[in-house]
Amino acid sequence: MEFLNKYPADFFSWQQAWRLRCCPPEVLLTNPADDSLSEHLAICPWCRATLDLPQPILPVIPATPPLDSTPSPGHVYAIRSQLAGWGPKSRYYNAPLVLVLSCPDKKSVLVSQIYGDQALAGPGDVCFADGLQGFAESWNCYTLMTNDLESLLGEIDATIVDAVLTKAEETEASLQPGSLLWFFRQMEVETGYYFARQAGTRLMTLYENEFTRPLLTYIDPQELWHDLQCLPLTQTSCPPTNMISDLLAYATADERRLPLAAAEEEGLLALVFTVAQGRITSAATESLTLSFQEYHDGILTVTGSTAFDNCNQCTWLFWWQIDQELISPLPGQSGCSDGIFWAAFPLEQAQAERTGTLIIRLVQERED
Repeated sequence: MEFLNKYPADFFSWQQAWRLRCCPPEVLLTNPADDSLSEHLAICPWCRATLDLPQPILPVIPATPPLDSTPSPGHVYAIRSQLAGWGPKSRYYNAPLVLVLSCPDKKSVLVSQIYGDQALAGPGDVCFADGLQGFAESWNCYTLMTNDLESLLGEIDATIVDAVLTKAEETEASLQPGSLLWFFRQMEVETGYYFARQAGTRLMTLYENEFTRPLLTYIDPQELWHDLQCLPLTQTSCPPTNMISDLLAYATADERRLPLAAAEEEGLLALVFTVAQGRITSAATESLTLSFQEYHDGILTVTGSTAFDNCNQCTWLFWWQIDQELISPLPGQSGCSDGIFWAAFPLEQAQAERTGTLIIRLVQERED
């Protein structure tokens, strides 16, 4: 918290933001200090001094009768309080309020974190309409499980949701490092990651792919590479690998002969191989959306979604590629179900600091 000494300005809004996001509730603060509370008190001047600050400014939204609590775009929810707790940097991560942006399936929701004090709004934020208090953080969107949402608090107009989704696709504004707004956004993103990481781990377990099964009968890698050369793929020499599946990772679409999926140019593109009697007979492309990516404790976790109709009937193959090195997911920690895909890769810190590429290949049997 030493950075506070650099600024003579009124820190009321920052103090409120810090206490709302990072300080334990009073019931914990007044308990005998355990290791976590002691570490927090060592970094938090406000909890140490037990300042009597006013209550934080919370979002004000139209109340919604509790008739149907099924999440829907525009709904504002509180994240389940049971998910709050002590985490990195000696902070107590309080559950924030979130605005539902989309519902990919019954198990997950895409949300934007929201905050109540508009004094901390900046570029990329979407302030609520007249008469309401708060703003949605288009730069802080993430995926949660549906049952991570505790209670429906109200509903925001659809135009706000559309504005958040539009701004989320724009380049994030460059903020002055060390400014209060920069510190605030760092804290907000770290809060979101704390809850998104929990959801990502549980989604991977929930979506264990029941449909993965061996479809290819190749024994000789050269035989598979020969079949791949007959498809509209980029022609290269056979990569130096004896892994049948790895050959699929090295195969790439020849844009002159294989029409790309109707997707954004910067979207994630997967190759879909069709198999008949154990041999690959055709290839196509499919557009995917990457919604979450985080490296933590030696594991790179990615999740996303697809509109591909046959996604549940495919074998999904994932790699994280760094230069020419292919890294496979942890055993049992990848797959796809109901339009949501996931993978968890073991990476050393040095690998995580290098630029990598997510490669996805789908293999499906031909329907006769």
